[in-house]
Amino acid sequence: MISLDISTLLKDHVYTAIALGSLIEGETTVVLAGFAAHQGYAPWWKVTALAALINFVLDQTYYALGRWRGEQLLARFPGLRRGVSRMNPHIHRHRRWIVFGVRFLYGLRTAGPIALGVAHVPWRDFLIFNALGAIIWAIIFSTLGYVFGRAISLVLSQVAHYEWQAVGIIFGVGLAYWLWRRFYGTDKVSP
Repeated sequence: MISLDISTLLKDHVYTAIALGSLIEGETTVVLAGFAAHQGYAPWWKVTALAALINFVLDQTYYALGRWRGEQLLARFPGLRRGVSRMNPHIHRHRRWIVFGVRFLYGLRTAGPIALGVAHVPWRDFLIFNALGAIIWAIIFSTLGYVFGRAISLVLSQVAHYEWQAVGIIFGVGLAYWLWRRFYGTDKVSP
């Protein structure tokens, strides 16, 4: 019988989990990374730096796609076009703030960088303010996970017995929120 030990699994694969999880759901992954750091599976600064770097690179990629193939993406994905059209009136007036803050706007995490690429926001502005946004974003969400882990430790004397449940709760809440936003969120357009 194979025994699955979360501490061994996390120690061996925490950075891989952050990398793969960031492709699926950024905030939940970074909160879980902060929780893993609190549990001692990786240093907090490393999981935070990795989360910032991965999400920075993803946004740079989306921005490049927007500049290179934006119109084709918009034609193929109507939902993406709606996100871009919501941002267009504000892009050039507030481009630096938008670049910085787009990762904090649920529903525009992918559409935002693409819209900024389609609008030909200067690459230098995107590079600098995307880096700043990625760093602040990763610090906030990994700290939330770390503090969550600290709160659990203070409340429960033997937190090691509840690791799977804590990870499951964080993942479940993140997934439920994502599903709710995807199917019932305010960014849906009525037919």
